[in-house]
Amino acid sequence: MPDLKVALVEAISKSTHVYSRTYLPRAGVATLGAVLKKLGYSCDIFIHLMSGEEEKQLEKYDVVGIGSLSSTIEEAYLLADHLKSKNITVVMGGPHVTFMPEEAIEHCDFAVLGEGELSLPELLAAIENKMSPESVKGLVFKRPDGTIHYTGPSDSVDYKSMPSPDFTLSSHVTPEKIPPIITTSRGCPHDCSFCSVTSVFGRKYRFKSKEQVISELHAVKHRSVCFGDDNFCANSVRTKKLLREMIVADAVPLRWSGQMCVEAASDKELLDLMQATRCRIVYVGIESVDPETLKKYGKAHQVDAIKQCVDNLHQYNIGIHGMFVVDSSDKPEAAENIVDYAIETDIDTIQIFSLTPFPGTRSFTENKKNIIHQQWSKYDGMHVIVKPENCSAYDMQMAIVNQMNRFYSLKRVLTAYRKNRGWRVKYRLGGHILMRRWVKENKIYIENLRSGLQINDSDIKGDQAAAYAPLGAATK
Repeated sequence: MPDLKVALVEAISKSTHVYSRTYLPRAGVATLGAVLKKLGYSCDIFIHLMSGEEEKQLEKYDVVGIGSLSSTIEEAYLLADHLKSKNITVVMGGPHVTFMPEEAIEHCDFAVLGEGELSLPELLAAIENKMSPESVKGLVFKRPDGTIHYTGPSDSVDYKSMPSPDFTLSSHVTPEKIPPIITTSRGCPHDCSFCSVTSVFGRKYRFKSKEQVISELHAVKHRSVCFGDDNFCANSVRTKKLLREMIVADAVPLRWSGQMCVEAASDKELLDLMQATRCRIVYVGIESVDPETLKKYGKAHQVDAIKQCVDNLHQYNIGIHGMFVVDSSDKPEAAENIVDYAIETDIDTIQIFSLTPFPGTRSFTENKKNIIHQQWSKYDGMHVIVKPENCSAYDMQMAIVNQMNRFYSLKRVLTAYRKNRGWRVKYRLGGHILMRRWVKENKIYIENLRSGLQINDSDIKGDQAAAYAPLGAATK
């Protein structure tokens, strides 16, 4: 039985972002916790916004692992710096750390690159046995002479062999209140230029067994469930089999939601099964209503297919949340065109992101010279990060804000209420409130854009992932 006491923390942003009103924890930390628990480790997870007292409690652990996105890495670094000052061994991981390891290693003892389910247990065993971590693949650490060492890519994880996330390792979660987030696959067959999913997990689609998914569904059967897959319907044959099994196994939740691509909505059999299993809303990566922008993003669908997608979903009483990205080559009118299209086609809810060059993506490499800054907390999709080609960053930011405000105006909320549009009223009102809060929180940022305040191009770091490529998952 290992003696190490381990804590795993999901860094969480205190700032307002598009998911603020519908936050669900990511499954990564809870999955790693389940892996360590199975191996006999004493492990607690922290997947909520911690108080100062709770952060102080982390000092009682031997090893603290911190997972983070780019938008939460600043909180992660602050916590890591504090823990290191208390002589706690700190391990960091997640998408940002995977592609910016030289930055991350200044704040931690070990950086885990890519998937951590194999690397972390091996690292903990090395720490406990006072052995060199040189043989643990997927690690970056500093040698005694200060040089940074990369141990090489780790193997791709056999996703079917992984245990289900154990959210009850958090003191805030009971078996009766498990977060209703279920991830049935890893990877994505698509290769969008702005997405880091394929860089971290690869394009090979890996699935949990249907038995494991059904077991997880039974645990939250009488609740609304969100399927956390990056593209739940990318393999429609497999998705249809799973939906049928949900019916047979009496594992249909109260309702469910998940991400899908535009093309999947043309599959009538799939839509029949989605309706039969109480799908309420799907989050669709539409991205743009401009053909050239779609081509640049690497999207497979055409503009004509978008309206058909919306119509098909509505015929089955399935709502659609349209996800759009305004490119740096677009003019400010692109945001207006998106909202015009969304209103005309009756898309239920939307989000308009500015192209965000996350480390590890092609967009990061392609836009490196035009990145305005690396204030990572602003890399959440809602802030303009790349200098637009045809207008100022301020003009683009305000175009997005103004058009989001137009879509989520109180007038449109009241219209939805008068038409008895059900849950759409609540969601649109939530969007209205969120946008007001976001603008209030970001007055200084918007003013800096208006004033043309920028970080020099020479201050922009390169994509450190190049020095550590190819990552194990990305090559599978």
